[in-house]
Amino acid sequence: ETGRGSGATFDVVAGGRRYAALKLLAKRKKIDGDFPVPCQVRKPNGNSLVELSLAENIARAALHPADQFEAFAKLRAEGLSPGDIAARFGLLPGLVAQRLKLAAVSPKLMAAYRQNVMSLEQLMAFTISDDHAAQEQAWFENPYSDFSPRAIRRLLTKAHVEGRDRRARTIGTKAYEDA
Repeated sequence: ETGRGSGATFDVVAGGRRYAALKLLAKRKKIDGDFPVPCQVRKPNGNSLVELSLAENIARAALHPADQFEAFAKLRAEGLSPGDIAARFGLLPGLVAQRLKLAAVSPKLMAAYRQNVMSLEQLMAFTISDDHAAQEQAWFENPYSDFSPRAIRRLLTKAHVEGRDRRARTIGTKAYEDA
């Protein structure tokens, strides 16, 4: 949204609901159109605007989890470590790392999650692979109806052999690594 004052135009990054409430009050003639509202004007510098918006939405209104994943990924891309992100929002670094892993899932699958076509548990199962094409194939081209998280992980790792598999025990680690 955009607020106007003294001929300047500003984007409202945090406080959009308050801005809308002020506009409504002005429309209802409860306050004058030039009612002075204290606000902070910040210059865009790196992640500060993303951080402010995320902090506002985490504290005041429930975000869709996908929004949080993507905001954390954006902060990470701007140079913040998972520990820095965690410290700024009072979260555990492991939780931030998990959210960053979820943000790396295929955008098409993230869209399905946003539309409630898949559950968070199903989305989490896709983090076992970083291959977006394989993720999308497992979800969109799977002729079977079993989309349990376990089935998704099994589809994405079907070319892998577990260490307890008889083939791995017969061949051995050394021979496998040499080959």
